[in-house]
Amino acid sequence: MAELSGFEVFALAKEIEFGLRGTYIKNVYSIGESQILRFGKPEGEDVWVLASPRHGVWLSRRLAERAETTSFTTRLRQELVRERFSSAKQLNQDRIFDLSFGEGRRTKHLIVELMPPGNVIVTDSEKRILAIQDEVRTPARRLVRGGTYASPPQRRRSPESASEGDVAAAVEKEKTAGGAIGRGFSLPRKYVAEVLARLGVEGDADSGTLKDREREVTEILRTLVREAQDSPQPCVCDAQGGEEVFVIVPRGLKVRSRKGSVSEICDELLLGAATEILEAETPAESKARELETTISRLKAQREGLMAEAAKLRGLAVKARAAASFSEADALMTASGIKDRREGASPASAASAIYDRAKALEARAKAAEKAAGDLSKKKATRRQPKTGRTRELRRAKQEWYEKFRWFITSEGKLAVGGRDAQSNELLVKRHLEAGDAVYHADLFGSPFFILKGGKEQTDEECAEVAQATVAFSSAWKTGLGSADAYWVTPEQISASAPSGEFLARGSFVMRGRKNFVPHSLVEIAVGVGQDARVLSGPEAAIKRTAVAYVVLRPQNEKSSETAKRVKKDLEGLTEKEGGTALSLDEVLRMLPTGGGKVIRKYSSVSPPPSRNA
Repeated sequence: MAELSGFEVFALAKEIEFGLRGTYIKNVYSIGESQILRFGKPEGEDVWVLASPRHGVWLSRRLAERAETTSFTTRLRQELVRERFSSAKQLNQDRIFDLSFGEGRRTKHLIVELMPPGNVIVTDSEKRILAIQDEVRTPARRLVRGGTYASPPQRRRSPESASEGDVAAAVEKEKTAGGAIGRGFSLPRKYVAEVLARLGVEGDADSGTLKDREREVTEILRTLVREAQDSPQPCVCDAQGGEEVFVIVPRGLKVRSRKGSVSEICDELLLGAATEILEAETPAESKARELETTISRLKAQREGLMAEAAKLRGLAVKARAAASFSEADALMTASGIKDRREGASPASAASAIYDRAKALEARAKAAEKAAGDLSKKKATRRQPKTGRTRELRRAKQEWYEKFRWFITSEGKLAVGGRDAQSNELLVKRHLEAGDAVYHADLFGSPFFILKGGKEQTDEECAEVAQATVAFSSAWKTGLGSADAYWVTPEQISASAPSGEFLARGSFVMRGRKNFVPHSLVEIAVGVGQDARVLSGPEAAIKRTAVAYVVLRPQNEKSSETAKRVKKDLEGLTEKEGGTALSLDEVLRMLPTGGGKVIRKYSSVSPPPSRNA
């Protein structure tokens, strides 16, 4: 997948600086590990920024509000909401964004590091950390709430400040020309290839080919930086490893597309990936990832504590051998020990330092035990269940499984949106001529597309209309029935009438609407032959499900409904060997809001009564 380098980060920082002038943060939302920042202007439309520690920070035209809120999101809101934007810059010519808010002593910084594993940090004007997504406790670096932020140390020379002597040293140290440029200077691989192309040298050529060309190499490095910073030309190119983003037009690579900004490219190439990660990650997977992160932190903490303890033991040896207490006292101060013992002597100082070392070792041992306990817990979570139940086995995910979907009684695919963003994605990317588009006749409805809906039967029309109202706000408000309608693709428009605003995920429907009145607000959730959890209108689900339950709205938590549905479905399939279902998958198949099971069906039991 395309990855942003320091050159693209510089260009994006300039775009953000220009695009956010005169704005303030209205709210913060989550999209997995990334944060969505909604900026408001005194006059004009809101501006959306995606801040992702995996992918980058950019101005987005495709983002929308997301409901997910984590404790870190809440912390960001506390620190940043209503803060006025002041500037955006790149730190140390590295893959680090620094967005500043406010002025003077009230300044706050939102720092996003892209270097793996990535991080999102908020600091005050003195770089004291107010909020941090993932704390870092290693011998090399310590980033914790309340501590001071320091960017990672630079290990390679900046190409902008490269000298002929730096080039000569790199050539002398490395065996190949590619190694000399790549390891000698802070350049991503794709720009190393561009430097070599301008030199007319192969990457695996002997580094000696660059001798006596130090001035030329230096000039090319500086020119590359000037072009990227002063006259960027954002483009996407076909490279050996796939698509690559550039802010210059490289030599020898095919340019696939050019854009007016790097933000547009990020929206096109990276936003979808971030969304797919969110949609694919279930709560269980998120919990497992958090567990993995905690274990890594504990192991790093243990290493840091042991390293500090070893250092203290060395100081204790020096203190015991000190000629005077004042000399030993200086070693105590270096050890961070402020209290002083009676009967001061080099031996007592050494004892105090030893005690501190032992305390750190005890903490290291506790961290090691905690990491071990969590590792056992992680292994237990992965163990397959025993007994007669069979594990749910997921086949390769199809494109429509990101949305709500079912197969009609006549075998057609019906696909619906889950929120405003997926509504927009569904209609813009997957609507084709010959389809039919459904919507409930009320506010807060998904769009459902019936593929091949031009040839739909009355039964299919009733099924898709029922699914549309069941997954709409009608469910959460407890309606017994609601109206839906369908139109053709030609009647759908993403452009609002002149002088009007069209909310994200909304479309204008022109012409006659074909109404389907009084669709029943109920849904069936079942288990298919392949052990996959299904949901949709009962008439469609009963064709392929080995067991299912039918629900109507009820005022309770979705999680409680999901637990009951999971238990019922596992019980209904018990006579067929049983199926261990994922609670997260069941919850994902339900409408928003609780439900009441009104009837059940299993292939080994009689058909359900409609009067149940």
